[in-house]
Amino acid sequence: MRVWITVVGMSPFAVVNPLWAACRQDDFVPEKIYLLINEKVKKNGNVGRVREILDTLISEFGVRADIKEVEAEETDFKKFAETIGKILKEEKQAGSEVAVDMTPGRKFMSAFTMYLGVGESVADKADRVYYLHLIDTSYLDKPYIEIPMPKQELFEMKSYLLGSRI
Repeated sequence: MRVWITVVGMSPFAVVNPLWAACRQDDFVPEKIYLLINEKVKKNGNVGRVREILDTLISEFGVRADIKEVEAEETDFKKFAETIGKILKEEKQAGSEVAVDMTPGRKFMSAFTMYLGVGESVADKADRVYYLHLIDTSYLDKPYIEIPMPKQELFEMKSYLLGSRI
Protein backbone atom coordinates (compact mmCIF):
# COMPACT_ATOMS: atom_id res chain seq x y z
CA MET A 1 0.00 0.00 0.00
CA ARG A 2 1.21 3.52 -0.78
CA VAL A 3 0.87 6.04 2.04
CA TRP A 4 1.21 9.83 2.05
CA ILE A 5 1.79 11.84 5.26
CA THR A 6 1.35 15.61 5.25
CA VAL A 7 0.46 18.60 7.41
CA VAL A 8 -2.60 20.79 6.82
CA GLY A 9 -1.71 24.42 7.34
CA MET A 10 -3.12 27.76 6.34
CA SER A 11 -2.77 27.24 2.57
CA PRO A 12 -4.77 24.34 1.10
CA PHE A 13 -2.72 24.29 -2.09
CA ALA A 14 0.52 23.93 -0.12
CA VAL A 15 -0.96 20.57 0.92
CA VAL A 16 -2.58 19.58 -2.37
CA ASN A 17 0.05 20.65 -4.92
CA PRO A 18 2.95 18.46 -3.72
CA LEU A 19 0.74 15.37 -3.87
CA TRP A 20 -0.57 16.39 -7.28
CA ALA A 21 3.03 16.81 -8.47
CA ALA A 22 4.09 13.46 -6.99
CA CYS A 23 1.20 11.73 -8.77
CA ARG A 24 1.98 13.34 -12.12
CA GLN A 25 5.74 13.54 -12.07
CA ASP A 26 6.75 10.56 -9.96
CA ASP A 27 3.77 8.22 -10.40
CA PHE A 28 3.30 8.10 -6.61
CA VAL A 29 -0.46 7.76 -6.08
CA PRO A 30 -1.29 6.89 -2.46
CA GLU A 31 -4.10 4.65 -1.28
CA LYS A 32 -3.95 6.14 2.21
CA ILE A 33 -3.38 9.78 3.16
CA TYR A 34 -2.69 11.05 6.67
CA LEU A 35 -3.55 14.70 7.27
CA LEU A 36 -1.90 16.06 10.40
CA ILE A 37 -4.23 18.75 11.68
CA ASN A 38 -4.65 21.09 14.62
CA GLU A 39 -7.49 23.09 16.13
CA LYS A 40 -6.70 26.23 14.13
CA VAL A 41 -7.03 24.57 10.70
CA LYS A 42 -10.17 22.71 11.79
CA LYS A 43 -11.79 26.04 12.65
CA ASN A 44 -10.84 27.84 9.43
CA GLY A 45 -12.31 25.15 7.16
CA ASN A 46 -9.07 24.13 5.47
CA VAL A 47 -9.33 20.48 6.48
CA GLY A 48 -12.66 19.98 4.71
CA ARG A 49 -11.46 21.82 1.63
CA VAL A 50 -8.22 19.82 1.48
CA ARG A 51 -10.08 16.52 1.92
CA GLU A 52 -12.50 17.39 -0.87
CA ILE A 53 -9.75 18.39 -3.31
CA LEU A 54 -7.57 15.37 -2.47
CA ASP A 55 -10.48 12.97 -2.85
CA THR A 56 -11.23 14.37 -6.31
CA LEU A 57 -7.56 14.48 -7.29
CA ILE A 58 -6.73 10.91 -6.30
CA SER A 59 -9.88 9.54 -7.95
CA GLU A 60 -8.65 11.08 -11.22
CA PHE A 61 -5.71 8.68 -10.96
CA GLY A 62 -8.06 5.72 -10.51
CA VAL A 63 -7.59 5.33 -6.76
CA ARG A 64 -10.04 5.70 -3.89
CA ALA A 65 -7.81 6.88 -1.05
CA ASP A 66 -8.54 6.40 2.63
CA ILE A 67 -8.02 9.89 4.08
CA LYS A 68 -7.33 9.99 7.82
CA GLU A 69 -7.15 13.05 10.05
CA VAL A 70 -4.69 12.91 12.92
CA GLU A 71 -4.49 15.56 15.63
CA ALA A 72 -1.00 17.02 15.85
CA GLU A 73 -0.57 19.93 18.23
CA GLU A 74 1.63 22.54 16.60
CA THR A 75 2.84 24.09 19.85
CA ASP A 76 4.23 20.85 21.29
CA PHE A 77 7.25 20.03 19.14
CA LYS A 78 7.97 16.71 20.80
CA LYS A 79 4.38 15.45 20.45
CA PHE A 80 4.30 16.57 16.82
CA ALA A 81 7.45 14.60 16.06
CA GLU A 82 6.14 11.57 17.98
CA THR A 83 2.90 11.65 15.95
CA ILE A 84 4.71 11.52 12.61
CA GLY A 85 7.13 8.92 13.91
CA LYS A 86 4.34 6.67 15.16
CA ILE A 87 2.43 6.78 11.86
CA LEU A 88 5.60 6.17 9.89
CA LYS A 89 6.67 3.22 12.04
CA GLU A 90 3.21 1.58 11.98
CA GLU A 91 2.89 1.92 8.22
CA LYS A 92 6.40 0.64 7.54
CA GLN A 93 5.79 -2.36 9.83
CA ALA A 94 2.62 -3.06 7.83
CA GLY A 95 4.73 -3.18 4.67
CA SER A 96 3.54 0.11 3.19
CA GLU A 97 5.56 2.31 0.87
CA VAL A 98 5.52 5.64 2.70
CA ALA A 99 6.06 9.17 1.43
CA VAL A 100 6.19 12.21 3.68
CA ASP A 101 5.64 15.74 2.41
CA MET A 102 7.73 18.46 4.01
CA THR A 103 6.22 21.30 1.94
CA PRO A 104 3.30 22.61 4.04
CA GLY A 105 3.26 23.74 7.64
CA ARG A 106 5.60 25.73 9.79
CA LYS A 107 9.38 25.49 9.51
CA PHE A 108 9.77 23.21 12.51
CA MET A 109 7.13 20.89 11.02
CA SER A 110 9.10 20.68 7.77
CA ALA A 111 12.31 20.06 9.70
CA PHE A 112 10.79 17.25 11.75
CA THR A 113 9.16 15.75 8.66
CA MET A 114 12.48 15.70 6.84
CA TYR A 115 14.31 14.31 9.86
CA LEU A 116 11.73 11.61 10.54
CA GLY A 117 11.45 10.79 6.85
CA VAL A 118 15.13 10.03 6.77
CA GLY A 119 14.67 8.06 10.01
CA GLU A 120 16.95 6.63 12.63
CA SER A 121 16.81 3.04 11.38
CA VAL A 122 16.06 1.44 8.04
CA ALA A 123 12.74 0.09 9.35
CA ASP A 124 11.54 3.57 10.34
CA LYS A 125 12.57 5.53 7.24
CA ALA A 126 10.12 6.92 4.74
CA ASP A 127 10.64 5.63 1.24
CA ARG A 128 10.27 9.14 -0.17
CA VAL A 129 10.49 12.66 1.23
CA TYR A 130 8.89 15.26 -1.03
CA TYR A 131 9.25 19.01 -1.22
CA LEU A 132 7.53 21.14 -3.86
CA HIS A 133 9.60 24.29 -4.35
CA LEU A 134 7.53 27.23 -5.54
CA ILE A 135 10.01 29.45 -7.36
CA ASP A 136 7.59 32.35 -7.86
CA THR A 137 5.53 33.16 -4.77
CA SER A 138 2.88 34.99 -6.82
CA TYR A 139 1.43 31.48 -7.36
CA LEU A 140 1.08 30.68 -3.64
CA ASP A 141 -2.66 29.94 -3.61
CA LYS A 142 -2.95 28.52 -7.11
CA PRO A 143 -3.58 24.88 -8.04
CA TYR A 144 -0.64 22.91 -9.41
CA ILE A 145 -2.05 22.76 -12.93
CA GLU A 146 -2.24 26.59 -13.14
CA ILE A 147 1.40 27.12 -12.15
CA PRO A 148 3.86 27.10 -15.07
CA MET A 149 6.34 24.23 -14.70
CA PRO A 150 9.38 26.60 -14.73
CA LYS A 151 7.87 28.27 -11.63
CA GLN A 152 7.80 25.10 -9.49
CA GLU A 153 10.04 22.12 -8.94
CA LEU A 154 9.30 18.84 -7.19
CA PHE A 155 12.14 17.33 -5.19
CA GLU A 156 12.19 13.85 -3.79
CA MET A 157 14.77 14.78 -1.19
CA LYS A 158 16.25 11.35 -0.53
CA SER A 159 17.00 10.81 -4.23
CA TYR A 160 18.09 14.42 -4.64
CA LEU A 161 20.56 14.22 -1.78
CA LEU A 162 21.95 10.96 -3.18
CA GLY A 163 22.38 12.58 -6.62
CA SER A 164 19.45 11.22 -8.64
CA ARG A 165 16.70 13.81 -9.11
CA ILE A 166 13.14 13.16 -10.23
